[in-house]
Amino acid sequence: MLIFATDRETCRERWLGSFATGRWALATVADWPSLVGRLLEPRVGMAVIDPELPGLRPALLADLAASLPHRPLLRAVDQPLVGIPVIPSRPAALHALLVRRLAHGARDELHGRLLHSGLGADAERLVSLAAAAAAPVIVVGARGTGKEQHARLIHDLARGLGPFVIVEPGAVLRSEPKAGTAYFESAHLVPDLPERVREAERGGWRVIAAARTAIELSGALVLRLAPLRERPESILPLTHHFLDLHARRLGIPRRRFDRRLLSLLQAWSWPLNERELDRFVRDVLSEVEGPLVRAASLPPGLRARLDPAAPVRGADLEGFEETVAARLAAVVSNWQTGSGTALNALVVDATERALYRLVLARTQGNRKAAAMILGVARNTLHARLERLGVSAALPE
Repeated sequence: MLIFATDRETCRERWLGSFATGRWALATVADWPSLVGRLLEPRVGMAVIDPELPGLRPALLADLAASLPHRPLLRAVDQPLVGIPVIPSRPAALHALLVRRLAHGARDELHGRLLHSGLGADAERLVSLAAAAAAPVIVVGARGTGKEQHARLIHDLARGLGPFVIVEPGAVLRSEPKAGTAYFESAHLVPDLPERVREAERGGWRVIAAARTAIELSGALVLRLAPLRERPESILPLTHHFLDLHARRLGIPRRRFDRRLLSLLQAWSWPLNERELDRFVRDVLSEVEGPLVRAASLPPGLRARLDPAAPVRGADLEGFEETVAARLAAVVSNWQTGSGTALNALVVDATERALYRLVLARTQGNRKAAAMILGVARNTLHARLERLGVSAALPE
């Protein structure tokens, strides 16, 4: 997010009018408390500050920005402030700064991944070449290898403020005041891709196409992202990268995985590649507390992602499906269609309600322990208990 901090209407109109871009969300604040509140948001990347903002405390603001995990960039317009560099209010100067910030932010976001990218050791050079090339670029890779993220990085480095437009199979590419990058998602499903690419290029668009398999496109530069199963040496570096990334996003201290958990990560095949590993690390940080995350402390749901064949501990599910089917047979046979109530919702709610009551009884009403048994986040459990009207109190 890009913040404009000013209470002067003329400045607000001029700045917002000159920064119409789909790559950044824009917001304005008109006083010191609002600026501080906005700056704390993790998605804020830069703040352009009017030196005449009411209540402004430049030195404190600079110290605050330096202490935040997302490190927002601060710039004062026309007049230097203590700890905050100055930038001219000319639109060209502001645009140039934003372009550099976009590229820098994109590099920061993907730097750790590029070091161990599916592109190999030459990843940064290949991405730079693709950004400078006039020809179309094809990014080939399996699900979850980061095709769109690599395409966005190429776009940020090549075209700056031009829009990044995702063109789905069969979609019509609309004209834009300033053409940017046309990203053909699932290009292997577009039968008339060469003609679509020529049409986009005639409209001034830079074309990047993504495909799961190799496709033919005359004159195109091809980048292949290897899946994680072909480069298991990348699993641990990517894990550490995601640990740092999500700790910053969640605003929590950095955490470590114990050796047993790291061994499980290396042994897993990761069929959905980086995307799957990214989500796993994020979910672990959201659900497990403490500076050191141990494999033994993972909730069952998270542990099952790494070892789906592991037996369910402390439960005997033999014949469970048959028992449920026998109890549901009468309900289904007597159900009246058109009753205005969904049978599926009733059955699912009744099953969840019974399950939650039993688990809460086992944990003596401890919701944290219940969430660990169920393999869900505590916030998720709390929301479901509220919706289903289940009390955490012990049954009499």
